[in-house]
Amino acid sequence: MAYARFGRDSDVYVYEDTRGGFTCERCPSVGQQFRCATAVEMATHLRQHRAKGDVVPEDAIVELESEPPSR
Repeated sequence: MAYARFGRDSDVYVYEDTRGGFTCERCPSVGQQFRCATAVEMATHLRQHRAKGDVVPEDAIVELESEPPSR
């Protein structure tokens, strides 16, 4: 499931990885994939993107923060 996709309203592409965890694809912050184990970690990562001026859809952060803790 993608939480955000590249476009006018998003500088990030974030999805739940089939290998487990979450991925920020072609992450502008690290120049490659950023992977983490939990949805909360990814929400924190997206807030860091915002702090740097990247466009991140609010609903992506909200959805990630509402995921059950085991995800």
